[in-house]
Amino acid sequence: MIISKIKVFKHAEQTARAVADLIQEQSKQKQQLKEYYNIALSGGSTPKLLFEIMATAPYVSSIAWDVVRLFWVDERCVAPDHVESNYKMTNEALLQHKLIKPENIFRMKGEAIPAEEALRYEELLKKELPLANGFPVFDLILLGMGDDGHTASIFPDNMDLLHTNRAVETAMHPVSGQNRITLTGKTINHAQQVVFLITGAGKTTIVQTILQKQPGSQQYPAAHVGNHNQIAEFYLDEAAASEIQ
Repeated sequence: MIISKIKVFKHAEQTARAVADLIQEQSKQKQQLKEYYNIALSGGSTPKLLFEIMATAPYVSSIAWDVVRLFWVDERCVAPDHVESNYKMTNEALLQHKLIKPENIFRMKGEAIPAEEALRYEELLKKELPLANGFPVFDLILLGMGDDGHTASIFPDNMDLLHTNRAVETAMHPVSGQNRITLTGKTINHAQQVVFLITGAGKTTIVQTILQKQPGSQQYPAAHVGNHNQIAEFYLDEAAASEIQ
């Protein structure tokens, strides 16, 4: 059975700030151990808020930035300066402040040939990260969830990405047909910690369905995050959590 830990905060900013506090605390622990803190980031409006908060006081001086290394959960197959690029959003919200050394930033190259980039990124992860069962192990993966229950770029019409033995794969948005590059389900479930950051009333019903394991919940990719070694954590605002009993 997949287990979840649920934390509810008053509004989106407070929810994002709680994740910033988590990153602050864990980065300091890694610094004391003289180890890198390897994080995989997602796109979206709530992560953008998180990154903007991390670029302000007190986090500018309290996060152990020297040990933070950033990777991406998924990327749209567009140029890094394209309006839909997850990298562009992260760069504008956080990276441009130059808190993180350039050599500690590992972006997915959305402008590359998708299949070739998926292979390159998989090889990069296996080189840079510890391995377990042949999969790279992140310290923290930050996930969002779409209105259709997708997470990363694993959509309900391609559940095979949850079970593939590849660490990184190509994907396609079921409506727009846009190509994506994404971490796979097994990579996500090998992380030391996975945090869903979900805010807003638009996700309320699907959050309730997944967290209360209601009939039909297994059709949603987000419901498959977590295993017996790792608890999926949900950081929610009151709007997103309003129907959880």
